[in-house]
Amino acid sequence: MSLNFLETALRQSAVDVGCKPEDFLKSENTFNVSVHRDGAKAFYPEQVDFLAVSYGSGNAISVRGDKFEEISDALKDSNIIFAEEIISLGFRPTFENIYFLPAGDDINPLTCRYEIRLLRPDEFKSLYLPEWSNALCSKRPQLDKIAIGAYDGEKLIGLAGASQDAENMLQIGIDVLPEYRRNGIASALTSSLAHEIIKTGQTPFYSCHWNNIPSFKNALRAGFLPAWTEIQAKTDE
Repeated sequence: MSLNFLETALRQSAVDVGCKPEDFLKSENTFNVSVHRDGAKAFYPEQVDFLAVSYGSGNAISVRGDKFEEISDALKDSNIIFAEEIISLGFRPTFENIYFLPAGDDINPLTCRYEIRLLRPDEFKSLYLPEWSNALCSKRPQLDKIAIGAYDGEKLIGLAGASQDAENMLQIGIDVLPEYRRNGIASALTSSLAHEIIKTGQTPFYSCHWNNIPSFKNALRAGFLPAWTEIQAKTDE
């Protein structure tokens, strides 16, 4: 995995959680009180109730102040945090995601049997439709910076989009119409978009829920490797 991409991700995660980048390399857990942090990833609320981030060693955990002592005591020895633990402490998990970074300094674009076109914002502004809801985010359309589509003639059959979810980091989302899946379209679009992002000097990243095996496999085929995990949760209130 590229050291430059990993260092960028570590710095961003440190902003998200409110810790130091080196805290992710400790074997023990690190706890921080959750507050609004300028520069945190765009998809976080202003103040998270609970967020645990791990790069494979200890967890860096951000938790609301009134729960800090309870959580830091309960999870101080938990190298792996399970949803059951969070629920027993009065939280409801909202996502448990695996995040991926490029395996090397660049990603070689894969090909498929269909035409691939690079799209700028004015070319995909009409594509905020349910079938492309992973590739483009209608809640934050101003963050969608670039997209790549696969076409069967003039029919759009697959779309990958990149959202500026953090400074110098763009998250890739992908959709392929059901009848066109298992044709190498997803990996061709994902790898091609990642290559275009790297050309701009920024870091592409990709995520999926921990049990989304097709998306996990797509990340690997497209040239990504697992880099970190995040668990976010809300209180029952």
